[in-house]
Amino acid sequence: MSESPKITVISREGTTATLEQNAGQDTLMQLLFANDQGVEAACGGCASCATCHVYIAEEWVKRLPPREQVEDLLLSYSEHFDKIRSRLSCQISMTSDIDGLILEIAPEE
Repeated sequence: MSESPKITVISREGTTATLEQNAGQDTLMQLLFANDQGVEAACGGCASCATCHVYIAEEWVKRLPPREQVEDLLLSYSEHFDKIRSRLSCQISMTSDIDGLILEIAPEE
């Protein structure tokens, strides 16, 4: 595994990009926001807005820590909630464990 994880992102338009963590990007949301991937991040990562909603590739879902209660509750109100794949990217830490992660940016609300 790489020390700077590489993430494959599928945009809302269906294009694919591979992004690599840079200094100061502690969460997946920060990586996506810095690379103009359509993540608004309105609350700045406080898990209170769901504008960083992503779908995790099914093969990765069980490899990530489960959703916390606040994340689960917020996402459950989303029009585009996927009980299995939906995550708030602000709640996923950029660690070497997620090197190779594949995700899709969820549709805007």
